[in-house]
Formats: sequence, C-alpha cells, structure tokens
Amino acid sequence: MKIKDFEQAIAALGVDGLEITKIVLSTTIAGQVNGVYGQRGDLTFLWWDEHGRGFRFDVNPNVEGCTVVSSPEYLDYRRATEFDLKFD
Repeated sequence: MKIKDFEQAIAALGVDGLEITKIVLSTTIAGQVNGVYGQRGDLTFLWWDEHGRGFRFDVNPNVEGCTVVSSPEYLDYRRATEFDLKFD
C-alpha cells in the first residue's frame, strides 16, 4: 500500500483526535509503506502494519515513569481489531 492509501483508510475510521505521527517506508520497494504510527490524545498510541492491521498501546498515567513516550516504535503494542484499516 502507498501513503495515500493509509491516510485515506485512517481518516475513514472516523476516530476523533487521531493523528498520524510517523510513516515507515520500505527500503526495497519505492513508496511501499511498512508501518504507520499514530496517536489519539496523550495516552493512546497506535500502529498499523503493512497490511493495515491495527495495534494499540495505552499509557497508564498511574504508573510512575510511564507518562512520557519518546520512542513509540518500542512500545509493547497489543492487537486492536477495532483499528484495522479497510482499503478501497
């Protein structure tokens, strides 16, 4: 899939406050997306793989030292089918 495909599919989810924060492109196939990172608010981080499968990580504000995320690509994401993308 290409960047515009992911952007359109993410927008079609209709989730308020959801923004794309990082797009990872393939190093071997020009324009091929390997993953997309997103964020909803300050506590929910999302990741989509190259097939559009959704994953999420929720920050627990009650755990000391777990309120600032500087590298979202290293979070322990869990499968979240409610964020799966549908491509036209």
